[in-house]
Amino acid sequence: MDEVGRENLAYWNEAVAIHLASPFYRTVDFRRGEVVLDPVVREGLGDVAGKRILHLQCHFGLDTLSLARLGAEATGLDYSPPAIEAARALSSETGVPGEFVLADVMDPPPGLTGFDIVFASWGVLCWHRDVAAWMRVAARALKPGGRLYLADGHPAMQMMDDGREVGASSPICMRHPYDSSEPILDQDQRDYAEPEAPITARCTGVWIHGLGSILNAAIDAGFVIRRLDEGDRIPWRALPQLIEAGDGYWTLPPGAPFLPLSFMLDAVLPG
Repeated sequence: MDEVGRENLAYWNEAVAIHLASPFYRTVDFRRGEVVLDPVVREGLGDVAGKRILHLQCHFGLDTLSLARLGAEATGLDYSPPAIEAARALSSETGVPGEFVLADVMDPPPGLTGFDIVFASWGVLCWHRDVAAWMRVAARALKPGGRLYLADGHPAMQMMDDGREVGASSPICMRHPYDSSEPILDQDQRDYAEPEAPITARCTGVWIHGLGSILNAAIDAGFVIRRLDEGDRIPWRALPQLIEAGDGYWTLPPGAPFLPLSFMLDAVLPG
């Protein structure tokens, strides 16, 4: 792991306790027996009962365990020790079965294969320099005929200026390249769920991958693209100009030209 990777991991390790306590993550609702998958993902995945699902970058396991509550045999993978510890504790506390693996997504255990579905959502690919390697990991984890479902922030949205000096009434302006080979560094990272939360690990680095790079990486890994949708909402306030759209989503204000905020990729590995 390089320096950017170590700094990113430090942020995610520190974020676990903040996210567990934040209403943003609806942990209380999950503990009450609810499924807390957001509607876009739940509709896109469809019926998961009886399916073996690998959830990459599962954080502290809320979506993984929600899939298990819907009848899936769910496994979550994440590289943050506090996140995996919290996921296992949440599974034990609620009685919802789930397996959780502590590993870097780019270096999963060799036996993590034969899944019906590989799933990941919201803030996934931006943390990785090599999207082609990520797609190869997803492909190797699937059985023949298996499916990849990925929902993530759109690269066009990620180009826009989300700086803290930008106000809600400011014009939406481009700040970053559409496809970045070098990490985009933030020396004053704020938590997306709780922006005022005290965080000491404030230096992070991300990459923007254009849709062409993402789709070609999937194709090169052996996937057949079934569907690509571009969405007008995203489940966090990714830009200051966004307004609440209900169900935990944020969208552009009325009258604004369409800017894709998210994309949903549905692909299969031929049998």
